[in-house]
Amino acid sequence: MPLYSYKGFDATSGSSVKGKIEADNMKIARQKLKQGSSRILVSEITEEKARTYSLKDKSSPFTAFSALLAPKIKLNDLAIMTRQFATLQSAHVPIDESLRALVEQVENETLSKILAQVKDGLSEGKSLGDAMSKYPHCFNRLYVNMITAGESSGTLALVLERLADFLEYQSKIKSELISALMYPLIMILASLGIISYLFVSVVPKLQKVFSSLKVNLPTFTQMLIKTSEFLQNNLFGVFIGLAIIVIAFDRWRKSKKGRMLFDQFMLKVPLFGPIVVRVNVSRFTKTLSTLLNSGVPIVAALEITKNTIPNSIIAQVVNSAKTAVQEGQSLGATIEKSKKFPALVSHMIKTGEKTGELETMLSHVAKAYDVEVERKIAGMLTLIEPAMIILMGGVVVVVVIAMLVPMLGVMSQVR
Repeated sequence: MPLYSYKGFDATSGSSVKGKIEADNMKIARQKLKQGSSRILVSEITEEKARTYSLKDKSSPFTAFSALLAPKIKLNDLAIMTRQFATLQSAHVPIDESLRALVEQVENETLSKILAQVKDGLSEGKSLGDAMSKYPHCFNRLYVNMITAGESSGTLALVLERLADFLEYQSKIKSELISALMYPLIMILASLGIISYLFVSVVPKLQKVFSSLKVNLPTFTQMLIKTSEFLQNNLFGVFIGLAIIVIAFDRWRKSKKGRMLFDQFMLKVPLFGPIVVRVNVSRFTKTLSTLLNSGVPIVAALEITKNTIPNSIIAQVVNSAKTAVQEGQSLGATIEKSKKFPALVSHMIKTGEKTGELETMLSHVAKAYDVEVERKIAGMLTLIEPAMIILMGGVVVVVVIAMLVPMLGVMSQVR
């Protein structure tokens, strides 16, 4: 059903209003607005041109290009929409009515258009999961599989609540990690700015003073001056070189071998390594627990979970575990053999398998590691802040001392 955007005035209060409404055509849309509970005098109405993005024909270059240009939906917007959807389903509102309400409530315009298309899919007789699967850039495999499981088991409201919890957690962790990395990034940029100013502006002026006084400069000061001259003469080239290095590193990191080596390094690097491990463990246990609780079979759940884990080394372990489970082996024993997961995780999983409460055990582990992640991030910030201040101050002090030593020599000669 087409979606129309309208502007107008409330017939009772005279205040200006705007919104969206679904109707078979523009004439019916105007009639609905005039005859509604709050009569609206329409001044402008236009049909929304909803765009669909489907990856069915992966061989088509045009389709691939369209998928590449498909706008991204923010995780927080998706989490808010899912929570609203869960609330509507808990109140036993029909799915099509829920989607109609979400189309009008969702602030993200792209997401609103996609939901309108999903509703059209339902009108054509498709299931909610099938309709959502046409938009993989918005609803990933985890989302679609959970929705499908919820529909088939009659527990869609409960599944949506779990999805909302999961997405809100992901959004929270992402925000915390960005906040944790933002401070050192700002400090690094500030340090580079100060150092560049010293080398390009302050050092050359002092160099002229030393040259006019014919002062014998220490070796360290001479190296500093040569560095300053190099930066003045090749500043643009330095930036180009840094950009090439960054691009080359990014391409290497995205290659299969490069990603494996980089992810292996990130698991072992001091300070960041423990956080990376805990973030991936939390993602694994929370995703698997959510899927199993929603009725997704364990092999399918492990396959989906593998694709949600950012670290390729941990993802490999999950893939091996999936193969082992298919062969009738224990999930906990396979994870324990990998030595990549903390001992607590494999122990809790084995206990859950023995007692038949795997979902509950995974949920407990996920909650424990959620707290661990927050604690580790807070601890990292506590260490990074003074370390960055000391580093920035140290660099400035080194430059100042290198320039100050010759000046003290000149002053002693004058005396």
